Amino acid sequence: IPNGIIIVYDIHYRKSDNSDSFVYVNGITNTQHIIDGLIPNTSYTVGVRAYTIAGPGEWTDESAMTFNIPMVENFRATRISDTTVRVTWQQIESDAVDRYTVYYYSTSEVKRQVDSGSMNFSASVSEGVIDELDPNLEYIFSITVTFILGGIEYEGMQIVPIVPS
Repeated sequence: IPNGIIIVYDIHYRKSDNSDSFVYVNGITNTQHIIDGLIPNTSYTVGVRAYTIAGPGEWTDESAMTFNIPMVENFRATRISDTTVRVTWQQIESDAVDRYTVYYYSTSEVKRQVDSGSMNFSASVSEGVIDELDPNLEYIFSITVTFILGGIEYEGMQIVPIVPS
């Protein structure tokens, strides 16, 4: 042991694009540490250095990628009536899934009216019904998934909106 026994560790991290300053976590006594509150689908530079009786060592920076929130697949919207649409999707297999959110948007040149909204569906379902839509408007639909990781909610990206069949 050239510089002595390790006393504590310091950690620093930031987004790899250098858009933020480093966040420092000092005085860690364990060889493992969890960093909470990171942005999904983001690359981070994470560094560690050890302190011995001789002082701090060099930073050992590495790149790491956070959890990738998948997009919902096989999303379909089927018109049941002038005011009702059934939506279906493939469930994502993860205990961290909290809910699916279906968004709907519409415009109509005739009424110059815009209608939009959203509806949440439980993580345990793969279909739902959206009703009370305006029969005079044409709608498009999109879906996202929300995960809860470490008590923090992360909503994935919306898929490209689709027109009901």
